[in-house]
Amino acid sequence: MGFMTRRRFLESSAAAVAAAAAPHVMPGRPAQAQTQASVTGALPPYVGAGSTAPVRPFQLSDVRLGAGLFQEKRDRMKNFIRQFDERRFLVPFNANVGLPNPPGVSEVGGWEGGTQLTGHWTGFYLSALAQCYADQGEQVYKDKIDWMVSQLATVQATIAGLAASSAQSPQAASIGRVAGRFGNALALGGSSGAQYVTLPTGITAQLTNFTIAGWVNLASADPWARLFDFGQNTSIYMFLAPAAGVTGTPPRFAITTGGAGQEQQLTGSSALPTGQWVHLAVTLSGTTGTLYVNGQVSATNTAMTLNPASLGAPGNLWIGKSAYSDPYLNGSVDEFQIFNRALSQAEVSSLQNSAAGSTGGGNVAWYRFDESSGATALDSSGKGRNATIVPVATSTSWVPTFPGYLGALPDDLVLRLGPPRFATYGGDSGTWAPWYTQHKLMRGLLDCYELAGNQQALQVVTTMADWAHLALSVGDKNQPGYPGPITRADLNYMWDAYIAGELGASNEPIAEIYALTGDPKHLETAKFFDNRQSLFGACLANRDILSVTAANNPGPRRPDRLHANQHIPGNVGYLRIFEQTGDNDYLQAAKNFFNMVVPHRMYAIGGTGGDYPGSNANIEQFQNRDDVANALAQSGSETEATHSLVQLVRNLFFHEPNAAYMDFYERATVNQLAGSRADSDSADDPLITYYQPQSPGATRDYGNLGTGDGGAGLEDQTKYQESIYAQSADGSTLWVNLYIASTLTWAAKNFTITQATTFPRGSQSRLTIGGAGPLTINLRVPAWAVRGFTVAINGVAQQVTATPGSYLSLNRTWARGDTIDIAMPFSIRIERAIDRPDTQSIFWGPLLLPILGDPGNGNFRQLTLYKYLKLDGDYSRAAIIPAGVTSSGDPLFSTGSLKLQPWYIGDAQPHSAYFRRVEPEIVFGSIDSGVPNVKRDDGLPNYDVPVQGITSPGHDGLTFLDVVWDQAPFPDQGTFVAAVTKTANDFAAKGKLTTAQKNAVVSAAGRARKALAPS
Repeated sequence: MGFMTRRRFLESSAAAVAAAAAPHVMPGRPAQAQTQASVTGALPPYVGAGSTAPVRPFQLSDVRLGAGLFQEKRDRMKNFIRQFDERRFLVPFNANVGLPNPPGVSEVGGWEGGTQLTGHWTGFYLSALAQCYADQGEQVYKDKIDWMVSQLATVQATIAGLAASSAQSPQAASIGRVAGRFGNALALGGSSGAQYVTLPTGITAQLTNFTIAGWVNLASADPWARLFDFGQNTSIYMFLAPAAGVTGTPPRFAITTGGAGQEQQLTGSSALPTGQWVHLAVTLSGTTGTLYVNGQVSATNTAMTLNPASLGAPGNLWIGKSAYSDPYLNGSVDEFQIFNRALSQAEVSSLQNSAAGSTGGGNVAWYRFDESSGATALDSSGKGRNATIVPVATSTSWVPTFPGYLGALPDDLVLRLGPPRFATYGGDSGTWAPWYTQHKLMRGLLDCYELAGNQQALQVVTTMADWAHLALSVGDKNQPGYPGPITRADLNYMWDAYIAGELGASNEPIAEIYALTGDPKHLETAKFFDNRQSLFGACLANRDILSVTAANNPGPRRPDRLHANQHIPGNVGYLRIFEQTGDNDYLQAAKNFFNMVVPHRMYAIGGTGGDYPGSNANIEQFQNRDDVANALAQSGSETEATHSLVQLVRNLFFHEPNAAYMDFYERATVNQLAGSRADSDSADDPLITYYQPQSPGATRDYGNLGTGDGGAGLEDQTKYQESIYAQSADGSTLWVNLYIASTLTWAAKNFTITQATTFPRGSQSRLTIGGAGPLTINLRVPAWAVRGFTVAINGVAQQVTATPGSYLSLNRTWARGDTIDIAMPFSIRIERAIDRPDTQSIFWGPLLLPILGDPGNGNFRQLTLYKYLKLDGDYSRAAIIPAGVTSSGDPLFSTGSLKLQPWYIGDAQPHSAYFRRVEPEIVFGSIDSGVPNVKRDDGLPNYDVPVQGITSPGHDGLTFLDVVWDQAPFPDQGTFVAAVTKTANDFAAKGKLTTAQKNAVVSAAGRARKALAPS
């Protein structure tokens, strides 16, 4: 046949798939009668986490949540998902292949539209829809699923037709440079090949005081065109427009978290000229913002309460582009610099005379644009934050390399990660985690099949897996310089790339597709994602290389510190491969990886990741091993990383039902994940955190429409029931892992289990048995249940051995209506940072209790608590006491004048997850021994990677009082005095106490009978 143009193809091949799809090409919301992609009857065979394990999960639809905290969080998210317009997800997919979009329907926003990650949120939303449908079978979610799947199938078919229509590849746009103020500059708009510049994510993370400065030479002063625009959407942003669309068109800086009506502004005094270089700078110091033009103050605002950190995790980080429909910047840009401090006027003025002036250059990022050409703007700050120059869009069609691809962007964004280009994140013709996006789409479609029975979703995702095999075996065959099929060495090199090589858990759904189809090609594809060179082997050998020194870096291009959420999810896929093959290396590697994170890099809420003195500034990367205290000031604790850790530990539990795994699952779920959702309703925003900083006085920001963390939140909040119960493979045993109000319907055994509890607001639970017959019920005894764990069956107390951090077995023949009453009294617990014992967190049972308020200047609260303890060691007697409950029943506490509340409460109050313990003297109640509370040398900290300014191994350790009170409760005064005596002898033997001091301490303990007696 003759050459077929893209227009001719779309007219013909789209018609081939349009008969069924035409009513769905987004003329409006889909009608229930139009959705025919679903199936009726039983769900497909389960091939997910633990499908071949000795312990297995129940289907989400088997467990219904009861009233309580988790139901409240779930319903808020379900309300958002229900009301969100699903048509918005298809806009970029349709635009990618030339299919029509209805007028007035916008993209989702954030990273889902206008970025190289576009498409990932579609997958998250599909997974959330499937979970919402599995929850209670509500048709509204099924209708959304069926319509979206049918539309994505149309897009996939259209792409396949494009692949068949031509074997030609489009040519990349040529982007040159022009003469700048100092050296070269980048021309944007007009006849330039460059449209705008996108900066790497995280560049504004935790940026408070700042300076952003740059030169601009306007070809035209288009109102509201941006020099820069950083934000999440059209409600949360900051920008600098060289020509504001107001009287006189002066430059304007604005920042807001509440849309245009709440902008905090700096508006210049006069319009900028065109056709000549002008220097613009914005600084913020505390609450004082200043706008400079050519080194002179043009505007000042002393009431600025917002800063870049207030924006959360912006996905829009642009030079020359606006989040609104404003024109692109038409002009040249030079020496664009970002500083993490407010420059003085003298320093700003010095930038008129040379590129760096007296400042040393932007220390967050510095784009000089001195390259001769290309789509990379090199970062001269030394931080490696290269930016990507986006070319002017042309009408040239893209030609798929293989059929089967599905995406909102051309497949070149995926293929360029491999040979011969090996694209990097933000590099020349760079790419941003393309396989991460593919994973989210595949996982979402597979969930629609597995949880909602949509057969078309299985067809689409299996075709995607076929394409993935070609993409990772044949590779970028149409690219000039194509070296031949992809090798194992090529794959290792790809997965080593920071962010570009982030693959999510692409191996997970493809391994499941292998289980469903039996096609060995898919198992081979799943194994393609093994990171064999610089991580898999080390994990298998239990050699911790999550953070290394440059001299010990084992990979060809991996960073010294691995990005947490780039590398956690792949281990979930390793477990799925193990479950389908029995290859124990995959299980062992995943298990060892998890143990490197927990407890060695775990914060109190269950999260991980952050900077430390001497590290690069990237709070999404793992901190060095056993570093908590020195990572708090710049902690990340990214929500999606914890989301992935929870998936991993749940899957590990099915293969090794160790209570420690569920202890972590509970910690992360009731603290970080529950706390990631704001306690308010929104139909426009998921209100999820990106980070949950652990620094003193930190706040939580909620939003993240269109970001990966927001997408993870869609899933987390709609599957709280997934791990409450588990079953043995032979059906003889039930595990009760979590104490959450719920009802389990176990159809295969004709059993129901109804759990009535207010946990985590309360500490008791009742299980009511619906059914009859023999069954072993394993009750988890939480590690925090140190004040007892009692069980009564039908009101009769049972003589059981309940060891915290284990499972207790009840083996009997049950009758319908039998009840199991469980009491597990909460108590105030103190947890110490692994590397600095005086850095501590307060818990009420499983609940982290942050101290409310901001102590200021990054300082820790200081608490002295031992003097309040009695022989039972109960902190809640006087040290940290109950202070009532909220209207929802959330427990409140106080210590002195300070207030504490559970971390799961989703508000934005400043709070501190950690405090510093200050116990200068050895005291027992009101009895002061007169002896300093000395520390023993425990060799802390002991880091594998150095921390600047910290001696390691060090000489920190537990204090005398720490060692004594760790042995509480004491049954009587004699036992207490014996413990003090032994500890004093040990400290004296180590040279920490003199004989006189030892005797004084023992004497004080003997005199403290009355002071320590519980009242």
